[in-house]
Amino acid sequence: MNNGPGSFNAICQQAGLELGQNGAPNVLNVEPSRFQREASRLIQRGGASGASCVESFLEGLQEHLEDADNLRKCLIPIIKSSDKGQQALSNGESLVRILLSIDIIQPGLMEALLERIFGFLSDEEKESSTPKLILQQMRWLNNIIEPAQLSAKLLEVIGVSSVTIQRDIITSLPEIVPDSEHKAVVLGLFELMESSSELMVPILDALSNLNLQSDMLVNARNHVMNKLISAELDDLPIVIKFLLQTVEPDNVGDVIETIRQKLDFRSINKLQKSSRTKSKKVSINQTPEVLILDALKIGIRFQKFVMDAWFKALVAISKPGQYKVIDVMVMFILYSIVSLKKKVEVMIRKKIIEGLLTRKLLEDTILVHGVSLREYMSAVLSISENLLRSSQNHPIVARTASALYTSAFQVSDGYYRQEIVGSLLVHIGSGSSIEIDASLAVLQDIVQVSRSALNEYSLFIKGVLSYMDNMSLEHIRLLFVILGSLAREDEISCDSGTLITDLNIFIRKQLSNPTVQAKKIGVMGAIALVQAFGVTENGGDEKGSSSQAVASHRQAEVDPLLKISVQYLHMIKEYCQRSAVCLAMTFDELASMVVSGKLNPKLVIWVKEEFSNQFAETFVCGANETFPMKPTRNIAMERWMNLDGPESELSISIMPSLCADLSKIASQGTLIETADGAVYLCSLFKLLQATEKVTSDNGLDDIDGLLGCGITMFKHEYLEDISEVYSPEICHAAAQGLLFREISNAFSYDAGDQTLARIILRLQQISEMEEMLRHVLKSVPGFRPLEAIHVKSKDTLARKALTIGGSLSLSSTSSTSQGKKSLRAIDIDSASSGKFTTLSTELVTLESLSPYMREFEIDVFQVLRVHQPITREIFEVSEYNKSNAVQLRFSEIRFLLKDLLAKITFKLPAPVAHNPFAKKPITPTTNNPALIRMSSADFMKQVLKIVPHIVTKTRMILHLLFSDDEDMDQSSEPEDHVVVRECLSISLKLLLALLSWNELRASDQKALRLDLLKALAMDLASEEQLAAIQSSINLSAMAVEAFNNLAKWREMMPNFETSAMLLEVFDKMLDLVPPNQETMVRASTLATEVLSYSWPSTNIIKSDRLAYVLGQQIGKSDVRLEMINQYITNVLPSFLDQDEGHSELHPMLTTQTFTTYTKVLYVQLVGLVSEFTEDHFDSIDTAFSHVSDLSHCFQKLAAFVKSNDKREVLAVTLKHSKIFMDQFIKRVLPFMGVHFRGHQDTVAKIFKNNLQSATRSLQNVCGHAKASREQSLTAMVPAIRKTMESLIFEVKLMLENNDASAAFWLGNLKHRNLAGEEISSQLPVISEDEQDEDVVDEIASMSENGETSHQPTKKAPGKISKKRARAATPKKRKQAADATNAAVGGNKKTKAKAVTAGKKVTAPKKRKPTERDAESESARIHTMSQITNSDMSGDEAMEPVHSALQDNGAEDDDEDDDDEGILPVRRKASKKRTTREKSIDLEAEDDDEADTVLLPARRKLIKKRSIPREGSIDLDDEDDEDDDEEEDEGEEDGSEDEDDEYADRILQEQDERAERRRRTRNPYIDDYADQDDDEEVYSDDEEEEDGEGSEDEEGDSC
Repeated sequence: MNNGPGSFNAICQQAGLELGQNGAPNVLNVEPSRFQREASRLIQRGGASGASCVESFLEGLQEHLEDADNLRKCLIPIIKSSDKGQQALSNGESLVRILLSIDIIQPGLMEALLERIFGFLSDEEKESSTPKLILQQMRWLNNIIEPAQLSAKLLEVIGVSSVTIQRDIITSLPEIVPDSEHKAVVLGLFELMESSSELMVPILDALSNLNLQSDMLVNARNHVMNKLISAELDDLPIVIKFLLQTVEPDNVGDVIETIRQKLDFRSINKLQKSSRTKSKKVSINQTPEVLILDALKIGIRFQKFVMDAWFKALVAISKPGQYKVIDVMVMFILYSIVSLKKKVEVMIRKKIIEGLLTRKLLEDTILVHGVSLREYMSAVLSISENLLRSSQNHPIVARTASALYTSAFQVSDGYYRQEIVGSLLVHIGSGSSIEIDASLAVLQDIVQVSRSALNEYSLFIKGVLSYMDNMSLEHIRLLFVILGSLAREDEISCDSGTLITDLNIFIRKQLSNPTVQAKKIGVMGAIALVQAFGVTENGGDEKGSSSQAVASHRQAEVDPLLKISVQYLHMIKEYCQRSAVCLAMTFDELASMVVSGKLNPKLVIWVKEEFSNQFAETFVCGANETFPMKPTRNIAMERWMNLDGPESELSISIMPSLCADLSKIASQGTLIETADGAVYLCSLFKLLQATEKVTSDNGLDDIDGLLGCGITMFKHEYLEDISEVYSPEICHAAAQGLLFREISNAFSYDAGDQTLARIILRLQQISEMEEMLRHVLKSVPGFRPLEAIHVKSKDTLARKALTIGGSLSLSSTSSTSQGKKSLRAIDIDSASSGKFTTLSTELVTLESLSPYMREFEIDVFQVLRVHQPITREIFEVSEYNKSNAVQLRFSEIRFLLKDLLAKITFKLPAPVAHNPFAKKPITPTTNNPALIRMSSADFMKQVLKIVPHIVTKTRMILHLLFSDDEDMDQSSEPEDHVVVRECLSISLKLLLALLSWNELRASDQKALRLDLLKALAMDLASEEQLAAIQSSINLSAMAVEAFNNLAKWREMMPNFETSAMLLEVFDKMLDLVPPNQETMVRASTLATEVLSYSWPSTNIIKSDRLAYVLGQQIGKSDVRLEMINQYITNVLPSFLDQDEGHSELHPMLTTQTFTTYTKVLYVQLVGLVSEFTEDHFDSIDTAFSHVSDLSHCFQKLAAFVKSNDKREVLAVTLKHSKIFMDQFIKRVLPFMGVHFRGHQDTVAKIFKNNLQSATRSLQNVCGHAKASREQSLTAMVPAIRKTMESLIFEVKLMLENNDASAAFWLGNLKHRNLAGEEISSQLPVISEDEQDEDVVDEIASMSENGETSHQPTKKAPGKISKKRARAATPKKRKQAADATNAAVGGNKKTKAKAVTAGKKVTAPKKRKPTERDAESESARIHTMSQITNSDMSGDEAMEPVHSALQDNGAEDDDEDDDDEGILPVRRKASKKRTTREKSIDLEAEDDDEADTVLLPARRKLIKKRSIPREGSIDLDDEDDEDDDEEEDEGEEDGSEDEDDEYADRILQEQDERAERRRRTRNPYIDDYADQDDDEEVYSDDEEEEDGEGSEDEEGDSC
């Protein structure tokens, strides 16, 4: 074969390949495998010259491939010729791919192909697909001859190729390079990644598919993490995917933390926006953010340990500001995983409450990255819904959920917007006030930011109008405000306008309804639409002259939008002319809108002209003006309470508005045709002052005469002798006289000294009017104010009209008959009112009328800043004002503080523990719309302006009380001092209520916390100090300043109650800031001072207050355990021993307060155990010393029950001892188990000397509880015994784990009482008198029947029945035991004397003891061990233990004489004749502990009883027949049948008495317990075996 191309062509032709010429494809005439064999054979046929043949073949091939067309034909699938024609190979192999399978030419061909890639470096050839085709031929080859050479060549080609070809080669490396060369390739890729960041993505993709060793993988991961912050935006998804999919459990935490710190989504979003503007539009689903989130989701779900590690990383964040945008996104990803859904929800809620997950972060995440989060929008909605539903006790959660809803609505598409609206409507219908408020607030926010988008779903919102029955008026108002805004948008956008039409129909329907409640709903809707269409456009203030006012008045009726508002105001006036209550609501709502500044000034002027100016015409009159009165109400009138002197001629006509004849003064132009004008008197004045403030440049100067003018009332003579006819009108007039409240509200804003002086005088007059009203109410039983009468009467008439179907005329009744029936009508109307009594004999209090009275605005409380008298320029001398110096008296201070405290309680509620099964607390209410609509934060800001004045007033009160304390007799305290003390108490409650606000500790209320602490620290501060306080932003520093300021009050406190309240203020104050040890120690010192002071009337101090102070003393101390130990070892024992000097050091510790002290010590001890962690101590020895002290204190506390057995002390011991042991098992035992091997002696000492002694004391308490039958104590016994059982087994487990199980054994613990004396485990101690009375009754019954016999009954030999020792008195048991002991020792007859109730009776015979009688008494007393007691629950009951009790067996040891017990299980005894012994189960035994009679099994064994003879009792051994015969020699034997009948009658009578006694003592005896059982006979051997296992141990030992 010749060298050159001819050899290549010839070999191919001989092997079966036809090379295409002139564009024709290459055609293979044989199978590829055959071609490979033939070509390989032909190349190798040259023998020694084979190498030159290979070179010749390769040269020919390279020459053939130099042509681009030939190269492409060789790289594409080859054509195979067959009988059916020519077609491509089924596997798509090309000629190059077939040639690469020939081993002899593979290395050279690969090198030639890779060299050919160098030709594609020019710009024209960069986009060519030929390099990709070349690389495609090298993938997944079956065999590579020289892999090292191939790897080196590939890396060489990568280094000199273009970026596009480099990426192609790198991504193809895992498919080309064999596993043996992966290490070399990885090293080369690392070097390449260092030099070129553009290739990071393909390199990472290649590394993910290469086999990396662990060290190489770690290096690769570290390198990638270092490059993470500088990676290209498009490369980040691959980088994240590589990190999360190659991570290992050992370093997953470091990888997650690195991603959290270096992946900044804020920067990513900015880069994404900038790149989007420069490049072509990219699909929303292919943005870098979306791809990164997908990579995060895939990486988190790829391995479970990655998912768990990321969740733990989010939970571990514990400092504010550490959460990032990526954390919020990962939360959404984790929430979408079903298995973590609940956990993530709980974590989010907890982090929001703790202030770590802020509302701003969540809003920014959704608003900025909302497009990328659309896939997770369902998770966002689900989280928002659940947060809002679980926000009852945490308003910050509701606010956060609202922010999520609002932000999600702005970035969502139409589908999710509809879902959001539907979810909010579901919350509105939930019935929860917090959910309704939050949902309506969300809708309002959405209306502000996306009104047009929300308008598409107005139909859904309008549907709520059909379900308003359970909604309050305020919620209805908010709903109408939302609908009004949507209706305005609908009207402006010139849409169909169906919403405004539907609302118009609904409102007109409600206004035309005769019931007042429906009218109120209509008024709310109309006013909401007035606000919606009358809202100001530019926010400018238009004030001017009267001519401008007239022009504006007309313009309001011409403007298209304002015209709609005017129409609705006319509609209200038309339908509510005769409903004074609805008019009052209308005026109040208009006043609120005017004050808010949201109404168009043109509309405000229209309202002023149409409504406000009518006040002067209707209710302002001259000083001496007369009015035509009704014939039945001709009451003489005079002017009261004029402050402007005699020259003032103005007066407010209150009495005329009640009694004047409107028909005669209608021509004067009164506003409304109703006789109840006094109902809306205050509301109309409020509207007047609101419009004056907005439209006038001088504020209220035009109406300032109303502040000092008097009121036209009835003459004072009527108060001396109130007439029954005029008493209702007098009450109504006195109630309306409280108009001064509204007048004070109007003029309090930015008031000067002279205005404040008038307001103070008005406050005094308000107090007088209230006292007068209290006096008048005593003469008018069943009184109801005009508002209540008007509402109820209208509703009643409407219901009657609707029921009858006809019309009712109010004018059909004559005035005379109406007057006669007025009082009766009040009573009838009161019948359906829950607030007022229906019986005329019951009196109405002023407090019950508070919902119908006007309330003070916050501005009124600015009068508290008046600390010195104010000199008035103009005044009138009267009974209540003797001088021109006006000052705030303590009665007015008390009045104001009470009102402010009520407002704070309503608006700033304290946190309440959520208990779904507890009775819901009464929610405070108010009738002040402004207060209801004000947010809690805004209200707090207003109150904080008053707090410094309250602090100053409190200090002045304390100085006054402290200075007068020595001169004041406590037994006859002056009335002024009583008022002063009330002021002090209310002021402290007020400060406490502010500090207890449940939202004050929220993360978004830091500014309010700082302002509150500043307000408490301002008192007595110099100008420099005041400036420093105002500029400070350090919460801790302000808390210390406030504490130092208020700590000075402690020495001036007048009683224990106020001192305790001051300590509570300190506690709440310090709770607002991080713990400060120095300040806490000072608080503890203050509590010590309170407890060390000898307060008067110690017996009236409440136990909860004492417990709180004592808890503060111990809890705030830095040596809590030492203080507890001091109380336990010194203080309480000294008190019990009545040592001298004890009362001086601890005057609060008395017999009555001993239980309180014990309880507090237990609580503090439990707190220390629950806080125990090894990390709090410097060394293990210190921790063990702490545990030893804890257990020692516990043991000492438990031992106090021996010296003080009060039921309260025992209850406290049982309750808190269980908690202590539970916490000890949870916190301390694991620590002791870990360090047991190095501290065996210490652990044994703790258990043996402390805990074991304590548990024995608790066992004694349990025994005492059972014996005493205290239900409250007995109920605690099973739980604490279960805890003690858990403690024992946990200790046993700990010892077994440390190979020390031999040091532990269990034994039976004897039941003892509190004194340590052994008692029965089942039977209570029955008094001796009760037992003796039973015996005497039995003998008396025998004597009456005349059935006496002196012949003892002989026992059949060998028949010994088992008897139950039931309820014998200790004395009886002692006698029986002594007699039996003597019989056992001498085997002789023994006689003993027993005296019962002064009589001598004969006792029944006793049998001779059996072999078991010689056993220990404890072997027959089957008590339960302390861990398996019959008092336990059913699942803890022990297995039945069968044993027979001997009737009279007793040991010589006197200690066991009193020990008798019964088995807590069902027993079986032998038959006697045909009578079976009754079976008694566990429950029947426990219920029948009071039964003191012998059981039937024992009664059947008695033949007869002896009649008392000579006062002696014969105790004969029943089994000693010789003795029986000697005793019976002098007596005649009766027939055996008569003896049997006699014994049966006696036993029957005993059974009846026993049954009656049992039923009387326990009426719940189960009859099932009396059923017969089968006979079961035990042999002597079995009895001995049973007896051997029942010996009592002293107790469990370790």
